[in-house]
Amino acid sequence: MLRWILKGLLRPLFRILFRVRVHGNPKIKAERLLIVANHESFLDELLLGLFLPQRPVFVVYTTATHNRLFRFFSLGLVDYLAIDPNNPMEMKSVIRLIESGRPVLIFPEGRITTTGNLMKTYDGPGFIAAKTGATILPVRIDGAARSYFSLLQGNFPHYLFPRIRLFVQEPTCIETSKTGHGEQHYLAGQAMHRVMTDMMFAGRAEQTLFQSLMEAARIQGRNWRVIGDVEHVDYSYAEIIRMSMLLGRELARRSTEGERIGVLLPNVTTLLALIFGLTAWRRVPALLNFTAGADSLRAACTAACVRKIVTSRKFVEQFKLADKLAGLPDVELLYLEDLRAGVSFTDKMWWLLWARFRPLTSCPPASPEDPALVMFTSGSEGKCKGVALSHRAILSNVSQMRSVLDFSVNDVILNALPLFHSFGLTCGGLIPLLCGAKVFLYPSPLHYRVIPELAYNASCTILFGTNTFLSNYAKHAHPFDFYRLRYVVAGAEKITDEVRQLWFEKFGVRIFEGYGATECAPVLSVNTQMAYRSGSVGQFLPSIQYRLRPLAGIESKNGNPCGQLHVTGPNLMSGYLRFDAPGILQPPVSEIGPGWYDTGDIVEIDEDGFVHVIGRVKRFAKVAGEMVSLGVVELIAAKTSPDFLHAATTREDPTRGEAILLFTTQPDMQRDALIAIAQANGFPELAVPRKILHVAELPLLGSGKIDYVTLKQWAMAA
Repeated sequence: MLRWILKGLLRPLFRILFRVRVHGNPKIKAERLLIVANHESFLDELLLGLFLPQRPVFVVYTTATHNRLFRFFSLGLVDYLAIDPNNPMEMKSVIRLIESGRPVLIFPEGRITTTGNLMKTYDGPGFIAAKTGATILPVRIDGAARSYFSLLQGNFPHYLFPRIRLFVQEPTCIETSKTGHGEQHYLAGQAMHRVMTDMMFAGRAEQTLFQSLMEAARIQGRNWRVIGDVEHVDYSYAEIIRMSMLLGRELARRSTEGERIGVLLPNVTTLLALIFGLTAWRRVPALLNFTAGADSLRAACTAACVRKIVTSRKFVEQFKLADKLAGLPDVELLYLEDLRAGVSFTDKMWWLLWARFRPLTSCPPASPEDPALVMFTSGSEGKCKGVALSHRAILSNVSQMRSVLDFSVNDVILNALPLFHSFGLTCGGLIPLLCGAKVFLYPSPLHYRVIPELAYNASCTILFGTNTFLSNYAKHAHPFDFYRLRYVVAGAEKITDEVRQLWFEKFGVRIFEGYGATECAPVLSVNTQMAYRSGSVGQFLPSIQYRLRPLAGIESKNGNPCGQLHVTGPNLMSGYLRFDAPGILQPPVSEIGPGWYDTGDIVEIDEDGFVHVIGRVKRFAKVAGEMVSLGVVELIAAKTSPDFLHAATTREDPTRGEAILLFTTQPDMQRDALIAIAQANGFPELAVPRKILHVAELPLLGSGKIDYVTLKQWAMAA
C-alpha cells in the first residue's frame, strides 16, 4: 500500500520537475517479457518503475546495490534481483524468473554511461532473451544523462531538472539458428546489440535542420563555442544562430519560398550558417562544387534550376573562379560582402528585440519532409545529378551515425573534406554542430603537411578522410601529430591494406572504414569500436534495409550472399534533379520497387552482417567473355607499387571485347611485376592490364575520388 501511495505522489512530481513524457505504447502484455533500456543515470530505475505499467523486476549487479544513490532512488519502489557478473550460473535465476511469467528489466550495458552514448552491451541479456523466447520491449531513456545524477565526464552540461523522455519501441524477439552453446551466446549478444542501436536511433526527434540547431543550442548552452575555421575565430551557437537568421532574412527578400539558391563557398563557418539560415526561411541551398569545371557548374545549375548563387568576392579572387562564373550567363551572383552590408538597423533591432528570444516563430513553419538542400553527385562516371535531400533524410543519417559512434562535447573534429560533398557535410559539419563537438573547418584536404600540424595543435580526436588523403597525411605527419586521435573515419573510396597498416604502425590508430552514397545522405554502413572487421565497410546502420540482386559471372568465393545492392531507409533522398529534365524531381528507381535505391555497387555480406564492397557494376570489364573487376586491377597495381597512385579504365577491343588500361604515376612499372603479384595473391591473369600508361598525376575530383570520366577520355585518346 505504501509503495502505491509513494508512486502516486512521485509520478506527478516527476512530470512537473523533469517534464517526463512517455512516447509509444508501454502496455504490452506477454507471457514472457524482457524489458531492456539504456542506462543514463541513477534516476533510471525510479523513472522506469514509476512510468512503466508492468512493475518489472530489475536485474542489477551486486556492486550497484552498495551505492547510496541507488538505494536512495529505489526507495523501496522497485523490486530488484542482484546478481554477481562474475558468476555465470546466476543467469539461471533470471531465466527462471522470466519463465515464471514475471516481467524482468535489464540494462544490457551493465553500467551507467560515461559518454552520453550507448556503451558496451553484454552478451548475457541476449542469451537470456534467446533461451527463454521472451518478448523484448526496448525503452530508450533520453535526458537523464544531463541531470546531476549521471556519470558524464568532461564538458557535458548538467541541469538540475532536465527534460526527460521515455521512448517505448515496438516489441521484438531474438532467435538464433546455431545450436552450440558458445556460438548461440555470441549470436544472441550480437542480436541484442542491434536491438539497442536500433532503439537509440528510433528515439530521434522529428525536426527540421534549424529546429535541431536550436535544440543543440538549448542542450549545450548558447555560449558554447563549437566551430572554428581559418579566419581564427571560434563561433558559439548564439553567433551561428544570429548569422543564420540575419543572412537568411536578407536572402529571403531576394528570393521566393521553395527557390533553390546556389551556394559556392569553401569550408568556412558562414557556409554552415547559410545552410541553416536558408532552410529556416524555406529556401533550398544547392551546394556547388567549386573544384568542378565550368561545364559541370553549368550542368548543376541547369539541373536544379539555380538562378542565384551566393559566394564571396574574396573567395572568387583567391581561388581564381572569375572565368568559371563568367560562363554562367543566366545566374545572378549574390556576394556575402553585399549581403552583410544590406543588413539594416531595422534588421538588427528585429534580432535584438524579438528573433533572438523566439527564433523558431520568427521564420515560416516547415516540415521534416520539406526539401532541405540539394547536393550533386561527383560525376565520376558521367554528368553530375542533383540529389534532393529532405530534413528527415539528413537528420536521420546524423542520428544513425550517433547511435553507433559516440561523438561528444569532449571531441575535437578536424574536417578538411569539402562541405559540398555529402560525406564532408554530414559527418564533418552537421554531426559535430548538432552534438556539441568542436569542429575546425579547413578549406582544402590537399595540404598534406599542414593538416597533420593542425591536428596536433588542436588536439584533434576525430578525423575524416579518404584513402588518398589519409595515405598522404600519414606520409608527411610526425608520429606524434595524431597522438589524441580515437576515430579516423574513412569513406568515398576503398582503404588499401597498405594505408591501414601504415596508420596502425605509425600512429597506433585503426581506420574505421565506411560506405555510403550521396543519395543516402550519405552513410549506409561503418565499422565501429564494437563492430569492426578489417577489410569490410562495417555493418549497416540502424533502419537500413537491403536487397541483393544476383549478377551472372559474379559469385562470392566464401558462399556468402553477393550481388548488386539495393537499399531503402529513412535517410534515402527524395529524388534526382537531372540535366535533361531541369527542376523536375524524379524519385529513385529500382527494380525492387518504389522507395528503393539501386547503388550500382556489388557487395558481399558475411554471416555476421559485415559488408564487403567488391566493386561497381560499371567498373567491371568483359575481357574475352570473362567479368574482370577494375578494382582488382588497381589492387594488383597497389600491391606492386604501394607508394604511387594507380587507376584502371577500359576501351573497346575488336578481338577481346574490352581492353584494360592502367594509368600509373610510377614511371617504370612493368607488366611482368604485375603478373608476379597477381600469381602470388591468386588473382586471375586476365586482371593484369596489357597496356600501362605512365602519367605525372591522376585526375582527381574535389572529393578526392579519381575522375574516371577524364580517365576514360585519356584512354580513348591513348
